[in-house]
Formats: sequence, structure tokens, C-alpha cells
Amino acid sequence: MERSFKFFLALFVLLVGSLFAVEVFSLPKVTPELKTEAQEYYNNECKACHRWARKFAAPPMKENVAQYTEKPEEMVRYLMHPTPKHPETWPSMEITPLTEDQAKMMTAWLLYILANPEDPGRPK
Repeated sequence: MERSFKFFLALFVLLVGSLFAVEVFSLPKVTPELKTEAQEYYNNECKACHRWARKFAAPPMKENVAQYTEKPEEMVRYLMHPTPKHPETWPSMEITPLTEDQAKMMTAWLLYILANPEDPGRPK
């Protein structure tokens, strides 16, 4: 009897715990492979309008990224569901929404580049 009680108690604790489980936000580790993939994506999809540190056809990427240093999950959400931020100043971004994995990859890399400006893979 005592053994079955312990089993049901453990099962109950697991079930209740799973109801309150919280997903922890995390970005992928910036590896050489991630850097290569993110830089390639940036060059193909972002660089036409975004230069790193100067205005071009869109705001400087460095300024955009700096807004998200304390809230990277917001950058991921934005890249997954881009909406015009300053339509009165800049044309609407024509971007295909990124998948969650792509958005996390780009966020990790862009924040890394912001924190490591001497990285040879930093956009120009």
C-alpha cells in the first residue's frame, strides 16, 4: 500500500510540475559554423539595405541591434513577424519572416558582432 502511494504521489508531482513548466529562452552558441551561416544570410538578405554603422536605404544595423541587447527574445519575435517600425522615414522592409531557428541564429550572431566589433566577419 505504501509503495503504491509513493508511486501515485510521484506521478502527481510530475503532472503538476509539467503544468507549470516554463520554457526558458536561449540563443544558440556562436560557433564558426553559425557565424558563416549568419554572415551569408546577412549578405544575401540584409546588406542590400542595412549597412552596419551608417544609414543607407535603411537604418544602420548596429543601431537596430543595440535596441535589443537586454531583450533578445524581442528581436527574435520581430524577425519572425517583421512589421514597419518607422514607415514615415524608411520604406517597409521586404523580408520573408524568418523561422524561429533562423531568427535565433541571426539574433545570436548580430548581438555577438555588436559585442565583438573587431570580429573579422563583422558586416561593413
